[in-house]
Amino acid sequence: MNAAVVKARYKKSDLEKAVKDYKDSVLPAISTHEGARSAVLLVNRETGDGVSIAFYENEAAAKSFAPKAEKLIASLAKYMEGGTTPKRELYEVATGTQTEAKAIVERGTKAFNAHDLEAIARESSSDSEMTAPGDVKLKGPQAIKEYNQNFITAFPDARTDTKNIFTQGNHVIVEGVFTGTHNGTLKTPMGDVPATGRKVKGEFVQIFEVDRGLIKKLSLMYDQVQLMTQLGMAPAPPQQAVKSNR
Repeated sequence: MNAAVVKARYKKSDLEKAVKDYKDSVLPAISTHEGARSAVLLVNRETGDGVSIAFYENEAAAKSFAPKAEKLIASLAKYMEGGTTPKRELYEVATGTQTEAKAIVERGTKAFNAHDLEAIARESSSDSEMTAPGDVKLKGPQAIKEYNQNFITAFPDARTDTKNIFTQGNHVIVEGVFTGTHNGTLKTPMGDVPATGRKVKGEFVQIFEVDRGLIKKLSLMYDQVQLMTQLGMAPAPPQQAVKSNR
Protein backbone atom coordinates (compact mmCIF):
# COMPACT_ATOMS: atom_id res chain seq x y z
CA MET A 1 0.00 0.00 0.00
CA ASN A 2 1.14 3.56 -0.71
CA ALA A 3 0.14 6.98 0.55
CA ALA A 4 0.30 10.52 -0.81
CA VAL A 5 0.77 13.32 1.71
CA VAL A 6 0.11 17.03 1.12
CA LYS A 7 0.88 19.55 3.89
CA ALA A 8 -0.58 23.05 3.80
CA ARG A 9 -1.36 26.00 6.07
CA TYR A 10 -4.84 27.38 5.63
CA LYS A 11 -6.22 30.77 6.63
CA LYS A 12 -8.04 30.11 9.86
CA SER A 13 -10.92 32.25 8.67
CA ASP A 14 -11.31 29.99 5.60
CA LEU A 15 -10.67 26.64 7.27
CA GLU A 16 -14.29 25.49 7.21
CA LYS A 17 -14.55 26.38 3.52
CA ALA A 18 -11.41 24.38 2.82
CA VAL A 19 -12.79 21.36 4.69
CA LYS A 20 -16.06 21.59 2.74
CA ASP A 21 -14.25 21.80 -0.60
CA TYR A 22 -12.10 18.84 0.40
CA LYS A 23 -15.26 16.82 1.08
CA ASP A 24 -16.90 17.96 -2.15
CA SER A 25 -13.94 17.60 -4.51
CA VAL A 26 -11.04 15.54 -3.13
CA LEU A 27 -13.00 12.68 -1.57
CA PRO A 28 -15.15 12.00 -4.69
CA ALA A 29 -12.03 12.11 -6.90
CA ILE A 30 -10.28 9.57 -4.67
CA SER A 31 -13.32 7.29 -4.46
CA THR A 32 -13.57 7.01 -8.26
CA HIS A 33 -9.86 6.64 -9.01
CA GLU A 34 -8.76 3.10 -9.84
CA GLY A 35 -6.53 1.73 -7.11
CA ALA A 36 -7.38 4.44 -4.58
CA ARG A 37 -8.56 3.29 -1.17
CA SER A 38 -9.40 6.27 1.05
CA ALA A 39 -8.36 9.76 2.09
CA VAL A 40 -8.36 11.86 5.27
CA LEU A 41 -7.78 15.51 6.03
CA LEU A 42 -6.19 16.37 9.39
CA VAL A 43 -6.42 19.97 10.62
CA ASN A 44 -5.08 21.97 13.55
CA ARG A 45 -7.69 24.65 14.17
CA GLU A 46 -5.34 26.72 16.33
CA THR A 47 -2.68 27.11 13.64
CA GLY A 48 -4.57 26.39 10.42
CA ASP A 49 -2.14 23.61 9.50
CA GLY A 50 -3.62 20.77 7.46
CA VAL A 51 -2.38 17.39 6.27
CA SER A 52 -4.10 15.44 3.52
CA ILE A 53 -3.33 11.72 3.35
CA ALA A 54 -4.63 9.54 0.52
CA PHE A 55 -4.12 5.77 0.43
CA TYR A 56 -3.63 3.66 -2.69
CA GLU A 57 -3.33 -0.05 -3.38
CA ASN A 58 0.08 0.37 -5.01
CA GLU A 59 2.63 2.92 -6.19
CA ALA A 60 1.28 2.94 -9.76
CA ALA A 61 -2.16 4.01 -8.56
CA ALA A 62 -0.65 6.76 -6.39
CA LYS A 63 1.46 8.10 -9.27
CA SER A 64 -1.38 8.00 -11.78
CA PHE A 65 -3.45 10.28 -9.53
CA ALA A 66 -0.81 13.03 -9.77
CA PRO A 67 -2.50 15.09 -12.56
CA LYS A 68 -5.79 15.13 -10.64
CA ALA A 69 -3.94 15.97 -7.44
CA GLU A 70 -2.32 19.05 -9.03
CA LYS A 71 -5.73 20.42 -10.05
CA LEU A 72 -7.23 19.69 -6.63
CA ILE A 73 -4.35 21.38 -4.81
CA ALA A 74 -4.70 24.41 -7.08
CA SER A 75 -8.45 24.59 -6.35
CA LEU A 76 -7.73 24.75 -2.61
CA ALA A 77 -4.93 27.32 -2.93
CA LYS A 78 -7.35 30.22 -2.40
CA TYR A 79 -7.79 29.08 1.21
CA MET A 80 -4.05 28.78 1.94
CA GLU A 81 -1.66 31.26 3.51
CA GLY A 82 1.41 32.39 1.59
CA GLY A 83 2.13 32.10 -2.09
CA THR A 84 3.78 28.67 -2.20
CA THR A 85 2.15 25.60 -3.71
CA PRO A 86 2.12 22.56 -1.38
CA LYS A 87 4.18 19.58 -2.49
CA ARG A 88 2.60 16.13 -2.85
CA GLU A 89 4.89 13.45 -1.41
CA LEU A 90 4.57 9.69 -1.93
CA TYR A 91 5.32 7.12 0.76
CA GLU A 92 5.18 3.36 1.07
CA VAL A 93 3.04 2.17 3.97
CA ALA A 94 5.60 -0.03 5.69
CA THR A 95 3.38 -1.10 8.57
CA GLY A 96 0.30 -0.12 10.55
CA THR A 97 -2.67 -1.61 12.38
CA GLN A 98 -4.73 -1.98 9.21
CA THR A 99 -1.85 -3.39 7.19
CA GLU A 100 -0.95 -5.89 9.89
CA ALA A 101 -4.57 -6.93 10.47
CA LYS A 102 -5.05 -7.60 6.77
CA ALA A 103 -1.79 -9.54 6.57
CA ILE A 104 -2.82 -11.78 9.48
CA VAL A 105 -6.15 -12.62 7.84
CA GLU A 106 -4.51 -13.27 4.48
CA ARG A 107 -2.02 -15.65 6.13
CA GLY A 108 -4.97 -17.45 7.71
CA THR A 109 -6.61 -17.94 4.33
CA LYS A 110 -3.38 -19.31 2.90
CA ALA A 111 -2.98 -21.64 5.89
CA PHE A 112 -6.56 -22.94 5.56
CA ASN A 113 -6.02 -23.73 1.88
CA ALA A 114 -2.84 -25.59 2.87
CA HIS A 115 -4.89 -27.34 5.61
CA ASP A 116 -2.33 -26.07 8.12
CA LEU A 117 -4.61 -25.56 11.10
CA GLU A 118 -1.72 -25.18 13.53
CA ALA A 119 -0.67 -22.04 11.68
CA ILE A 120 -4.18 -20.62 12.08
CA ALA A 121 -4.15 -21.44 15.79
CA ARG A 122 -0.85 -19.60 16.24
CA GLU A 123 -2.45 -16.45 14.83
CA SER A 124 -5.30 -16.56 17.40
CA SER A 125 -5.29 -15.21 20.94
CA SER A 126 -5.72 -17.60 23.85
CA ASP A 127 -9.18 -16.14 24.55
CA SER A 128 -10.27 -15.97 20.90
CA GLU A 129 -13.96 -16.38 20.11
CA MET A 130 -15.80 -17.55 17.01
CA THR A 131 -19.45 -17.63 15.97
CA ALA A 132 -20.89 -19.50 13.00
CA PRO A 133 -24.29 -20.54 11.58
CA GLY A 134 -26.25 -23.08 13.63
CA ASP A 135 -25.79 -21.07 16.82
CA VAL A 136 -22.16 -22.20 16.97
CA LYS A 137 -20.17 -20.37 19.64
CA LEU A 138 -16.55 -21.35 20.19
CA LYS A 139 -13.85 -20.20 22.60
CA GLY A 140 -10.12 -20.75 22.30
CA PRO A 141 -7.81 -21.74 19.41
CA GLN A 142 -8.34 -25.48 19.99
CA ALA A 143 -12.13 -25.29 19.60
CA ILE A 144 -11.75 -23.17 16.47
CA LYS A 145 -9.16 -25.60 15.12
CA GLU A 146 -11.59 -28.52 15.61
CA TYR A 147 -14.34 -26.59 13.80
CA ASN A 148 -12.07 -26.04 10.79
CA GLN A 149 -10.87 -29.66 10.93
CA ASN A 150 -14.48 -30.80 10.61
CA PHE A 151 -14.78 -29.10 7.22
CA ILE A 152 -11.40 -30.32 6.02
CA THR A 153 -12.32 -33.88 7.02
CA ALA A 154 -15.63 -33.62 5.20
CA PHE A 155 -14.12 -31.84 2.19
CA PRO A 156 -10.52 -33.07 1.77
CA ASP A 157 -10.00 -30.65 -1.14
CA ALA A 158 -11.55 -27.72 0.76
CA ARG A 159 -10.34 -24.25 -0.20
CA THR A 160 -11.51 -20.67 0.01
CA ASP A 161 -11.02 -17.92 -2.55
CA THR A 162 -11.24 -14.29 -1.50
CA LYS A 163 -13.43 -12.05 -3.65
CA ASN A 164 -13.08 -8.89 -1.58
CA ILE A 165 -11.27 -7.88 1.59
CA PHE A 166 -11.96 -4.70 3.53
CA THR A 167 -9.95 -3.31 6.44
CA GLN A 168 -10.91 -0.59 8.90
CA GLY A 169 -8.81 -0.10 11.99
CA ASN A 170 -8.38 -3.51 13.61
CA HIS A 171 -11.38 -5.06 11.81
CA VAL A 172 -11.14 -7.06 8.59
CA ILE A 173 -14.09 -8.23 6.48
CA VAL A 174 -13.60 -11.02 3.95
CA GLU A 175 -16.08 -11.89 1.22
CA GLY A 176 -15.18 -15.25 -0.29
CA VAL A 177 -16.20 -18.51 -1.89
CA PHE A 178 -15.80 -21.98 -0.37
CA THR A 179 -15.43 -25.01 -2.64
CA GLY A 180 -14.91 -28.68 -1.92
CA THR A 181 -15.90 -32.27 -2.61
CA HIS A 182 -17.89 -34.03 0.11
CA ASN A 183 -15.80 -37.19 0.52
CA GLY A 184 -15.91 -37.40 4.32
CA THR A 185 -18.39 -37.15 7.18
CA LEU A 186 -19.59 -33.64 7.97
CA LYS A 187 -20.61 -33.05 11.57
CA THR A 188 -23.45 -30.51 11.90
CA PRO A 189 -25.69 -29.31 14.77
CA MET A 190 -28.44 -31.42 13.15
CA GLY A 191 -26.34 -34.60 13.05
CA ASP A 192 -23.63 -36.24 10.96
CA VAL A 193 -23.84 -36.14 7.17
CA PRO A 194 -22.08 -39.14 5.53
CA ALA A 195 -19.98 -38.56 2.42
CA THR A 196 -22.01 -37.96 -0.74
CA GLY A 197 -19.24 -37.32 -3.25
CA ARG A 198 -20.96 -34.11 -4.26
CA LYS A 199 -19.13 -30.89 -5.03
CA VAL A 200 -20.24 -27.77 -3.18
CA LYS A 201 -19.67 -24.08 -3.80
CA GLY A 202 -20.97 -21.31 -1.59
CA GLU A 203 -20.30 -17.71 -0.70
CA PHE A 204 -19.41 -16.65 2.84
CA VAL A 205 -18.52 -13.55 4.85
CA GLN A 206 -16.03 -13.43 7.71
CA ILE A 207 -15.57 -10.54 10.14
CA PHE A 208 -12.31 -10.53 12.11
CA GLU A 209 -11.23 -8.44 15.07
CA VAL A 210 -7.46 -8.32 15.52
CA ASP A 211 -5.92 -7.33 18.85
CA ARG A 212 -2.18 -6.89 19.37
CA GLY A 213 -1.27 -8.96 16.35
CA LEU A 214 -3.64 -11.88 17.04
CA ILE A 215 -7.17 -12.72 15.97
CA LYS A 216 -9.47 -12.09 18.92
CA LYS A 217 -12.91 -12.53 17.39
CA LEU A 218 -14.26 -14.14 14.23
CA SER A 219 -17.82 -14.21 12.91
CA LEU A 220 -18.51 -16.57 10.02
CA MET A 221 -21.70 -16.28 7.96
CA TYR A 222 -22.85 -18.56 5.16
CA ASP A 223 -26.10 -20.07 3.84
CA GLN A 224 -26.67 -23.39 5.63
CA VAL A 225 -29.69 -24.23 3.47
CA GLN A 226 -27.62 -23.77 0.32
CA LEU A 227 -24.97 -26.16 1.67
CA MET A 228 -27.51 -28.81 2.67
CA THR A 229 -29.27 -28.47 -0.69
CA GLN A 230 -26.03 -29.02 -2.59
CA LEU A 231 -25.40 -32.12 -0.48
CA GLY A 232 -28.88 -33.43 -1.33
CA MET A 233 -30.05 -33.11 2.28
CA ALA A 234 -32.68 -30.45 1.59
CA PRO A 235 -35.06 -29.95 -1.34
CA ALA A 236 -34.09 -27.39 -3.93
CA PRO A 237 -36.22 -24.22 -3.83
CA PRO A 238 -39.07 -24.25 -6.37
CA GLN A 239 -38.54 -22.30 -9.55
CA GLN A 240 -40.51 -19.07 -9.59
CA ALA A 241 -43.41 -19.31 -12.00
CA VAL A 242 -43.06 -17.15 -15.10
CA LYS A 243 -46.02 -14.82 -15.42
CA SER A 244 -47.69 -14.54 -18.80
CA ASN A 245 -50.39 -12.27 -20.16
CA ARG A 246 -51.66 -15.03 -22.44
